[in-house]
Amino acid sequence: MQSSDMPEPAGSGASETSVKRKRSTKNLLLRGLSAFAVILAIYGCLRWDVVNRSGWAWAGLIALFSVFCLREFYRLVRLGESRPFSLIGYVAGPLWILSQELELATQSGRQMAVSPSFLVFLLAVVATMVMQLTRKSNDNSLTNVAATVFGLVYCAILPGLSVHLRHLQLGGSGWPMHGIEFAIVCIFVSKVSDVGALLTGSRWGKHKLIPRLSPGKTWEGAIGGMVFSIVLLQFMVLTNPRMALASLGKPTLVLLSFLLAAGGMAGDLVESAFKRNSHRKDAGTGVPGFGGVLDLTDSLMVATPVMYFFLVLCGAEYVHS
Repeated sequence: MQSSDMPEPAGSGASETSVKRKRSTKNLLLRGLSAFAVILAIYGCLRWDVVNRSGWAWAGLIALFSVFCLREFYRLVRLGESRPFSLIGYVAGPLWILSQELELATQSGRQMAVSPSFLVFLLAVVATMVMQLTRKSNDNSLTNVAATVFGLVYCAILPGLSVHLRHLQLGGSGWPMHGIEFAIVCIFVSKVSDVGALLTGSRWGKHKLIPRLSPGKTWEGAIGGMVFSIVLLQFMVLTNPRMALASLGKPTLVLLSFLLAAGGMAGDLVESAFKRNSHRKDAGTGVPGFGGVLDLTDSLMVATPVMYFFLVLCGAEYVHS
């Protein structure tokens, strides 16, 4: 009889390592191509808005992303026992974002007793509760309604604050360039922390950050990600001293970088909690190399409101087209 613990054939370990390296290289290439496509879309929309002095292209892009994120979020919810009212989210999410742009661009919100975006949200909540009454079963009625409304907040309202970033300025009359700057800084400074965390964590990571949510994330990686964010924003200001954020000073910019990196990591961990609850590795398969759209944008769900409130506290004001 053959022994059960016979040595593996020579070279099998090297072959397995080679396969893993090929997969890693392929995944890295796919990530690069996907990131390039997203950056191209961002550039195209912001460029269009600069030329036309509007914010509709950017609002439209965020609205489109919100639908993809809602689709993946509701799929995760359905893996449990809840049955959210997806159609309400698909309609109310982009409508809320576009109505925000309408209010900010025309100031119509100041002329109405109830702003369009607030009305959209109220109607979505009421419609969700009424739809629950039409179902034959009362099972999970609370979680059905809660998941629908939270999906709207998580996938549309929070990232939709980037529409507000487009209409902010720090001193002077720099719109729309100030708003474009804020949107770009929010996205790239928060996302570069992911790259920094991956590179430093894979090289020096030893102490797990929150292993029950993401076993691969380490404290060393988190610190590295924050350093990457700080360096990137300082580099952006150094190479373009006319940036509106340059007026805040280096210490304040370091604080902003830290908050965006921390917010991005928090958003990533929150989505990891949702996926683990649904026993899924990725939220979807729509973005090669990343997984789903929600996997790509999860960090922005927290980083965007962090950026918005930071700018408001620093004295940013709205400017309308």
